[in-house]
Amino acid sequence: RLEFLDVPLIKRDNRLIFDWLHKPTFSGRFLNFLSNHPLSQKRGTVFSLVDRAFFLSDICFHYKNFKFIINILLDNDYSLNFIFDTINQRLKYLVKNKFIVNDRPTNTQNNSRSVSWLTVPFVPGITEKFNRLNSSHLRVSYYSSNKLHEFIRVHKDPLPREKKSGVVYKISCKNCDASYVGQTCRQLKSRIAEHKNHIRWNTSTRSVITEPRLHEDHEFDWENVRILDDEPHYRKRLISEMISIRRQVQGLNLQTDMEGFPKVYFPIIDRI
Repeated sequence: RLEFLDVPLIKRDNRLIFDWLHKPTFSGRFLNFLSNHPLSQKRGTVFSLVDRAFFLSDICFHYKNFKFIINILLDNDYSLNFIFDTINQRLKYLVKNKFIVNDRPTNTQNNSRSVSWLTVPFVPGITEKFNRLNSSHLRVSYYSSNKLHEFIRVHKDPLPREKKSGVVYKISCKNCDASYVGQTCRQLKSRIAEHKNHIRWNTSTRSVITEPRLHEDHEFDWENVRILDDEPHYRKRLISEMISIRRQVQGLNLQTDMEGFPKVYFPIIDRI
């Protein structure tokens, strides 16, 4: 018997067979059926266990492993009817598709690119209505709004404001109500230094921040730059930036900074 990862290699009757191995550190904890997650994710939990028992073990171990799956799922508050129905559903699929694990065939690279995903927070009784949007070009996925980090905080020193990256920021003028909103993936202090030093650059490139400093003798409050949003994802950060630009009282941003944002949402933003 030779154990490798979660598959032991067993010699029996002059042949080699495999089984599904559980290490001593195995806790038996999976996604609880009573947790605030969509039913599709709970069904996927059962699917993954069935696949491991089916593909990693020899047929002589199937009874033992499926019995193990049922007991584990019962310990995680899955109902017996749901367990049996889901196991049968997965086994029929595996047999029908000749043991192909993938749920959806990837025929061509073009097909995979043509599908767009809509990700929405999961709210029981409400989010399921988005399923009607599923089509060949659009798929709906869910995420839980109750994250573990909301309850368990990492005990690290807070990052200074000027060292934060992936932020939407706002620079206000000291002499009037004018302001500028921008976004950066770098540290905030690096981007602010560029704005501040642009006035000394020997360049013909126009800067909406440099113009009032040169022609109106105004100065910006460089020490109190506000961070409006922390967003690591570039596209989401761009949307957040455009919303903040729209909400300014006297914005200095160019009209091109709002390109790509649907005007139909302007009335909604104006009421915020």
